[in-house]
Amino acid sequence: MNSKHVLATNITSPTDPAAYMKKLTLNIDDLGLSPAVNEAVCHLAELRRIQSTSLMSLGELPHETLARLHASDCDIGLHLDLTGFAARQYPAVGGTLKQTLARAWLRRFEPTALRDLIRRQFDRFEDLTGHAPAFIDGHQHVHQFPQIRETLLQEAAARYPARPALRSTRPFARDHKSRLIHTLGGQHLDRHSDGWRKNPCFGGVYDFKPDAATLAGHWQRWLAAAPDGSVIMCHPAVPGDDWQDDIKPARENEWRYLTSDAFAALWQNHACETQRWAEIP
Repeated sequence: MNSKHVLATNITSPTDPAAYMKKLTLNIDDLGLSPAVNEAVCHLAELRRIQSTSLMSLGELPHETLARLHASDCDIGLHLDLTGFAARQYPAVGGTLKQTLARAWLRRFEPTALRDLIRRQFDRFEDLTGHAPAFIDGHQHVHQFPQIRETLLQEAAARYPARPALRSTRPFARDHKSRLIHTLGGQHLDRHSDGWRKNPCFGGVYDFKPDAATLAGHWQRWLAAAPDGSVIMCHPAVPGDDWQDDIKPARENEWRYLTSDAFAALWQNHACETQRWAEIP
């Protein structure tokens, strides 16, 4: 890519030091899912359009990808997984989202098997990255489900005296899906995780319909509504025909928008600046 184009489209902060700046963390979920997702994370981190990504540690993270992320000073967190790779690799514990919800709310997970799967993902995260996660969240938000959250926090507290941050799903948008996600365990996690740093608000929730104009409208509303300190998730992937998943068209639509000049201008217009997880109190 032409370096002048990269510099021209980097997200930067307004030059007026007196201007009010709203700090936001843009996080790409699903690092490790596919080469197309990995490349999207690296490229957007190099453009300084994101500064945070959550790793599915049962997937693949090549050394070159990790080196690019470290060079971009990108935070990497654990994307706890029970419904993706875990469902295929460890079917006795992992499963579909519906199965996972049912087991969690009925507290039907076999405790030792659940703990071992969570430990395995922390172990592999450390093996792949060489460090502890900067934060913890969950694929399809499983980190906040009953039984899972208690086991997860116990294991994380035992491993990391300097505790990673937790992703709260407390929504700044009032749409039905955002409220539902928070209701499915997020409210309890917020109330019962004293001593853990958490983002004050969360956004980026939508129906994954791959319509460019609709996505641009979502981002306009999100950046306008997000309070200072919020985390906004996204799911881009570089377009290509060498892989598939259920939301691939939406991922590619997100890639096109997040790499566009229109997104860079929107970020500037809303006086946003990037926030690291370590800055969250």
